[in-house]
Parts: sequence; structure tokens; C-alpha cells
Amino acid sequence: MLAANDIQSQFLVPGNLSSDIAIIDDTSHNVASRYRFDPSKQFSVGGLLTLKQADDYHNYLLSGDIKYQPTKQDTFTAQYAHSVTQYPDEFFNQFCGSDDCAQVEDDCDIGECAINERVLRTQKDGEFNDGMYKIAYEHQRRNWYVSSQYESIGRDFRADLGFIDKVDLAKFVVGGGYTWYPDGHFFNRIEFGGDWDITHSQNHERLEQETEMFVEFEGGLQSYIAAGVIERERVGRRHDPSDIAINGNTTMFEETLGWFYTHFTPIGSLKLELDMYFGDDIDYANNRPASVNMFNPGVEWKITESLVLDISHRYQTLDVDDGRLFTANLSDLRLNWQLTLNSFIRLSSVYTHIERDPSLYLYQNPNSLYEDLGNELLYGYKLNPQSVFYLGYSDAFIANDDIDSLTQNDKTFFMKMSYAWLL
Repeated sequence: MLAANDIQSQFLVPGNLSSDIAIIDDTSHNVASRYRFDPSKQFSVGGLLTLKQADDYHNYLLSGDIKYQPTKQDTFTAQYAHSVTQYPDEFFNQFCGSDDCAQVEDDCDIGECAINERVLRTQKDGEFNDGMYKIAYEHQRRNWYVSSQYESIGRDFRADLGFIDKVDLAKFVVGGGYTWYPDGHFFNRIEFGGDWDITHSQNHERLEQETEMFVEFEGGLQSYIAAGVIERERVGRRHDPSDIAINGNTTMFEETLGWFYTHFTPIGSLKLELDMYFGDDIDYANNRPASVNMFNPGVEWKITESLVLDISHRYQTLDVDDGRLFTANLSDLRLNWQLTLNSFIRLSSVYTHIERDPSLYLYQNPNSLYEDLGNELLYGYKLNPQSVFYLGYSDAFIANDDIDSLTQNDKTFFMKMSYAWLL
């Protein structure tokens, strides 16, 4: 069981196309409790209870689950959860950008309507409740496997102390794969598999349909290589955000996306990594088809047994019919020095550079340039997981169309101490 008080209440407001973070400036009381009982080696039952409460607000959730393994190869799992929620009066106004949504003049096209999915999901009178359930089956053999899962989440289901970022949907997935274990070859494990899934709203409106195929290789030099292709159809943004309907209110986009990932260790002190994908995407800001390219290499170098350097860079572009919408670069550098078994020093620096073409945005007028740089230096001493001491410094720099060069806008010194007697 975990119990905690927080001076501010923050939680997700989920929908079936988007979600947002809600804030209530009141102290909240939070409890999470889990119980599991195994009456036999083949069967287990469990329960979960979460409570989150503040003035004029609460979210209570109770869940039960089972796991049954009639054989070593077959596994059945099922879960049912029910939630009861109440939002404060006028809570929904924080999502329309005004103190009163009714006072906002609504053009109600994609870019200008103040009424949106988050407003519609939070515009509730009194308590509301709903449920979710999930059932799954898996058959696993040494060389092959099949699996299937069905999940249904009600419109008014909320798990504010957990992480449920989508509601008002039902999703079915079926998949499988085959695995080879070659002898005397560089790759000692090869797997080929895939799955098919389809998602509808609770009103039986199709949100997404996807087919994915992939192949994986594992072998010498601690190597792992995987590649795949995804074919899918999914909806974009609502044309009229004030209407929660999908049919007749969204565009269905067709996408083909390829992806590739690998990591290997050519020498004992050096690990190389590469993640990339390319193909069709959706320009959600303007609700139109686009093409994406993402390239993300990384290096982990153990300079000494106690000094490790991690460097990665992410390069991403999004193109539409009339040109390049944006180019984004993100560089991440982290240096970890393990001074002793209990103490360490960590230096991290993250740099972001984004260039946009504002003329290609239909509903917004963003800056053509955005840059930021964040640095942190941290010393830590850990006696045990609950007895720690941290001392650190962080700063942040920013630049955009109005600020020509990186300018410091934040500087923080911080310290944390905690101690626990472990019996």
C-alpha cells in the first residue's frame, strides 16, 4: 500500500483521440493498494484499489484480475475495473483557454474552436462512473507463439492515479510469430512475427486498423537487429472539435511506415545503437497527410570502469505537399562518474533546435526558430534505496524569433535528503 498527500492535484484527462493534463490547485490525498493470492501454481487472483481526493473532486477505482495457466504453454488473463469520479464545478473551463467557455466566441473549425475533446470529457454534473475490462490468451512454444487480446474502456472510465491515456474505445489484437535457433552461425536466434489490430470507439466508429510484420536477429557481439513495416489506417483531428463524433467528423489517413533498430558491442567498452523510421505520417497540427524521417544514433562509452559517457542525437523531419513543415534536432549528452559504491557525479546536457516554416501552418503562426539548452550537475550519495542525499545545479537557455541567441532564463540550486531505518 502507498499513501501520500500532494499540495497540488495533477492527472490525465483522456479521450479516444487526445489527452491532456489537468491541474487542481488543492491538496490531494492519494492511496494505492494491491493484493494478490495464488491458491495454486496454475491460478492467481488479485485486486487493486486507488483513491484520489481533493476539495470537490475525487476518483475512486476498484479492480479485480485473474491469471490461469492450465498448461505450461497456455496463459489466460482477465481484468475488470470500475471507477467513480467527480470533477469540481466549472473544471472544464481550464481546457478552453478562458475562465468561462461560454464567453468564448467559437468559430469551431480545427484551429479556432475553444470547445474541444477535453472540455467535452470534463463537462460533467455530479458523479459519473464507468468500467473497463481486458481479456487475453497466449500460447507459447519453443519455436512459435500466438496471442490475442480484447480491451474495452468506457467513455467515463478514469484512472487518475494510474496512466490510462485513452478511453471510449474497444481494441482487438491478434498476432503470432516463429523463432529459429541456428547452430554454428553468427545469429543464434531469428524471429519472424506480426500482428493485426483494430480499434473502435464505444459508439462503434473505427479509429484505427493496423497490420505490422517484423523480423529480429540476436547474435554475437551482443548484437540485436530488428526491422519491420506497418500498414495502417487511422483518423486525424476532428473537423468540428465541439462534436465528439468520429464518423463524418474526421478524415481517415492511410500510412505505410518502415522502421529499423539495432545495437551491438564491437568492443567491451563501446556500445553502438541506431533507431530510425520513415514513411507516411499525419500532420496533426494541420490535419493532413505528411511524410516523416527519423534518425537516432547513440553511443555508450565506458571510458573507465567508473566513468561512462552516453551520447545520442535525434534528427527528425516532417514534410507536407508544399514543403518541409519542420526540422528538429535533439542532442543528449550524459557523463556518469561512479566515485564509490554509494556515491556518484552526473553531468547532463540536452540541446534542442527546431526550424519551422510558418507559412505552411494553416491554423497557427509558430516561431520559425526554437532553441533550448538544459544543463544539470548532480552529486548523489545513496546508503540504501530510501536513504539518499542529492546536491545539484541546473540551468536553462532559450532562443526563438524574438531572442537571437541562447539566453539564460532559469538557474536552480537544489538539495534533497531522506533517511530510512530498514529492519
